[in-house]
Amino acid sequence: MEVIMVVVVLGILAAMALPRFGTITPTAADANAKAIAGALGVAAANYNANCSVGVGSCTTLTCTTAMALLSGITVSDYTVGGSPASGCTVMHIKGSTTYTSATLLP
Repeated sequence: MEVIMVVVVLGILAAMALPRFGTITPTAADANAKAIAGALGVAAANYNANCSVGVGSCTTLTCTTAMALLSGITVSDYTVGGSPASGCTVMHIKGSTTYTSATLLP
């Protein structure tokens, strides 16, 4: 009986705590956008290096298509702008700061 009560109490505590972990704070969203902007420049440099030696299909990168180079992100969570020549701007939709990546051009 005691074990059942412990499980019930833990279930209630978990139900109250889970919604807190499901949302992203503005500070975390900004940190995430900063990391994405940095990774975007590195991914573009890697893509361009592969293209220069004839590996893969080489198309001209835009800020939107370059986001597809990054795996594990949901592109719709970010506002992407800028230009490949001057760097792409990235802002998380729940954040407040815009970050600029390195240029996407070789």
